[in-house]
Amino acid sequence: MTTYGRGTRVLRRYGPWVLVVITATVTAAWGLHRSARPVWESAATVLIETRQDLETERRIILSDAVARPAAGRVGQDTGTFLTGLTIEVPPGANVLRFVYTADDAFSAHVRARALVESYAAYRSGVSVLSEPNLPTTPAARPLPRYLAAGAVAGLLLGTGTAFLRARTRRTIRDRDDYATLTGSPVLATVPRHRRPGGVPIVVREPGSPAAESYRYLRARLQPSLRPTGATTILVTSPGDRQGRTTTAANLAVALARSGRNVVLVDADLRNPRLHHVFRTTGDHGLTTLLDGDTTVSEVLQETPEPRLRLIPAGPRDGEHVDLLDGAQLARVLRAVQKHADVIVLDSPAVLSAADAIALAALSDRVLLVGNFARTSRQTVRRALAELADVVHDNVSPVLVNVPKSGGALVPRARTRPPTAPPPARDRLFSDADDVAPPAVTSHSYVDVEVEDIKDDPLADYHARTKTVAVPVIYGSRQDTTDDDEREDAEPEGTSPVGSVTTPAAVSD
Repeated sequence: MTTYGRGTRVLRRYGPWVLVVITATVTAAWGLHRSARPVWESAATVLIETRQDLETERRIILSDAVARPAAGRVGQDTGTFLTGLTIEVPPGANVLRFVYTADDAFSAHVRARALVESYAAYRSGVSVLSEPNLPTTPAARPLPRYLAAGAVAGLLLGTGTAFLRARTRRTIRDRDDYATLTGSPVLATVPRHRRPGGVPIVVREPGSPAAESYRYLRARLQPSLRPTGATTILVTSPGDRQGRTTTAANLAVALARSGRNVVLVDADLRNPRLHHVFRTTGDHGLTTLLDGDTTVSEVLQETPEPRLRLIPAGPRDGEHVDLLDGAQLARVLRAVQKHADVIVLDSPAVLSAADAIALAALSDRVLLVGNFARTSRQTVRRALAELADVVHDNVSPVLVNVPKSGGALVPRARTRPPTAPPPARDRLFSDADDVAPPAVTSHSYVDVEVEDIKDDPLADYHARTKTVAVPVIYGSRQDTTDDDEREDAEPEGTSPVGSVTTPAAVSD
């Protein structure tokens, strides 16, 4: 598993945002380059014959002794006159280059000439190598400089705003932030994954990182499961549509596949969904148990997972919601505990209904599921405050829909394909041979086609053939007598006891 530093997580999470800002600033720089007014440039080169410090000469040119007379010639003040002036000092040469830029060619030419003449009159030993020219075309603006400046500005602006958004983010920032909010270590983080049709990812893609995350959650819960008796686990969330039903279904499947008898109870009477996930009927369920009309055995529904059974929400109305907050709920849960090692409760959101608080008071462990993209930090605080009076250090956070940039611990997906179970006929052969009477030395097997069971929701898990095992009672396993001798030894008028017409053993 891999962890990420906070600064890296922020940049990875807001990387697209930073790219958008950089693109916008580069585009703005290109537009500024295209829309900028053209400038005209006039240049002259002056040779200093005596050995002088060129930087000192540059300062003399910008002083009032030289600049003021030149400004007076063109009728401007010194500050306005020096605007647009650049004095370049080429390295290794005893020359100065005057470069004047202005909005029109004539102004640039006049100013450059006035300054050169004023400097030559003030300073002896100066000769003009090239007179100021009258430009005929505007100066070219270097586009790469504009683009580079825009990229640097965009990088700084994008990075700064990314960290600002991370600081002011209302939803859960990362794994560490959720642990800080809840005051408990995060049991597991589930990466983003598609949920087509609502089928649990542990069933649909058992080798995926998301399925491995639910098995990781199961491993983290193992120490808190009771060795004897049933353990009740409540799965809830601060708000709606934050992944609690998905977490409950996948956790129940993972626990069942570890060898425990699990009962999954849909206690969300306002918006039940588990009967759709496992494709079962919801005619009877928790509400009929609360009414006392049925027993637990009557409402337990089988699922495709051998050790997992479901109690759907059942028929519901306003009166059943009130029963979740009464003594009848405790009696129902005690009755369900007799049929399971682990009970997984899928409840409404804590801030949506009071049912979650009543269920939390009767649960051994409460999983508070937070969604990285939807759960706000404020709702987490409010949910914990609502649960504080009924739970005692048994609330554990689980974070779902987490990207790698969110600091998630992402398990590595299983690369080895699962081993296919042995064919059903192998077990038939073994069972038939194990129970064979002493006289039976071998079996004949006949496949009989049967019709599909259309009304059975578990039809996909049933065999499509029934095999009849017909024992053969003459001879022995080590008998090497050929068929002709065996036929001669057989008395006339007799038939094998285990013939096809009189099978001695039948196995489905």
